[in-house]
Amino acid sequence: MSVRSTTVSRDGEPPPYTPAADHGRPATPTWFLICAVMCVCLCAAAGVGAIAVVERRAHAVSAISRQTMAGTQASWDIHRHLAEAAAAEASTFLGISTTPGAAPYDDFAAAMRAANEAMVRAGATTDPGSGGLACPGQEPPATVRPSPTSSGPTSSATAGATAGAGAGAGAGAAGASGGPGKGGSGRGGARSAAPPSNEAAAAALATLVCLTPVYTRYVGEARANDRMGMSVGGAYLRMANSLMNDHLLPASATLARSHTEDQAQAFRRATRAGDVAGLAVVALLALAALAAAQVLGVLWTRRWLNPGLLAATLLVTVGIIWPQAALATERAKLASARSEGYDVQAMLARVRHLALRAEGDVLYWRIAQGGEIVFDADFDQTAAQLACAARGREPGTTPLNEPRALNEPSSAGAASAAVEGLPGPHEAATRDPNLVRWCGPATARPLDPGIVKLVDTARQAGATAIDAPVGDSTPRATGRFMELDRALTKADGVAEARFGTEVAGAGDALRGVAAGAGALFLLAAVLAAAGLAPRIREYG
Repeated sequence: MSVRSTTVSRDGEPPPYTPAADHGRPATPTWFLICAVMCVCLCAAAGVGAIAVVERRAHAVSAISRQTMAGTQASWDIHRHLAEAAAAEASTFLGISTTPGAAPYDDFAAAMRAANEAMVRAGATTDPGSGGLACPGQEPPATVRPSPTSSGPTSSATAGATAGAGAGAGAGAAGASGGPGKGGSGRGGARSAAPPSNEAAAAALATLVCLTPVYTRYVGEARANDRMGMSVGGAYLRMANSLMNDHLLPASATLARSHTEDQAQAFRRATRAGDVAGLAVVALLALAALAAAQVLGVLWTRRWLNPGLLAATLLVTVGIIWPQAALATERAKLASARSEGYDVQAMLARVRHLALRAEGDVLYWRIAQGGEIVFDADFDQTAAQLACAARGREPGTTPLNEPRALNEPSSAGAASAAVEGLPGPHEAATRDPNLVRWCGPATARPLDPGIVKLVDTARQAGATAIDAPVGDSTPRATGRFMELDRALTKADGVAEARFGTEVAGAGDALRGVAAGAGALFLLAAVLAAAGLAPRIREYG
């Protein structure tokens, strides 16, 4: 049995215990050095990570409020002003004054100027020679003149021949087959968006730029022939409306969808949880390393307090809480901006687009003297979509003329229609039952009840103007749609202000956090090194 010898000093106290070479373990200074390196590296990594994450989120928030939102609102404005121009031209053609005291065609000219300005904001270039929009394709081919006996809008094939304005325009027309997309009614601002980032959006913008002059030329021909009392003026106007509905509005919807996708990606970049989780993990590892260093220091040095490590621990704790709280506030602000601002604007824009199209159907049905069933049928479909959209629901998929819908008026679908104010099966059958459909499931919150009531009043006035036209039924319907448009404009202003306020609040929540949190973590690294350095020297 071996006996361990102990050296005793002259005052009877044993010397300090040093576990340096026992059983081949590393010396205490080595452990302290390892702890110091880990603490410093983890604190520095947490500081760099905090700076990178917060700066990246701040840039994403800035992109939401500037570039992507500017492009989205510009695309919404294009669709809105083009539809307004079509309705204004038809109203003037019928002699219905939409703006008291305004000269004929002033409303049309103002809407077209606003649409052109929105195209520039969406990324279209201008011709340095004329100052007008520069079409990236060639001049569209000469169009076929309608015969004096022409009644009704041209077919899609005729309008398609007109739309062959270069490769870009043709691609845009081909890719824009949908109806008005979800978008919000942006207000004309001075912000400019970057050019469209994908081929479909660029082609759609080219279609808009190249075919807008063709549309304006049709309208000019309609005016000239109408002044001379020639019936071909109405045919030209219907050709212009066909070009608008078949190509210009679908192209603007394609552009809006592209910008909406960019905006959705910006929201995802500004709210993704991976950045927050990664930053929290690194910061917690730094905190754990500091705590372990203090525990080991107590065990090895018998000293209960290390001021440097304690101060570093406090700084890291603050460095964890502050960025996490700021990022949580930013996420909450952006969630509110999207739900209370952006989504509301999108819904208002969809309702506005459908309302303008329904109004145009009423006006062009009157111009065609009731001879074109296409406007009647389109109004039925658009009015049903309008009623559903105002209630936050998509149109359903079951036609009312199916046996299930007609033979079961007490079914859930019929009850839902009665509650929502939509025509019942038998009432709808008196119109075009193949196009009027049930509302589908709810996809968003309904609009304000006052706006929903205006929607129902406008579509009922439009149906009356088509089904039982009297002398003032069309002007009355136009007045109801104008009341709805004013209400939508007011609501859009409120939603836009809410969006701007919440996004600005998200940016304010991150202001100074990157520099402050980075400084806290880096100072903690310095204090950790300073706290462990004396212990290493004591055993050196």
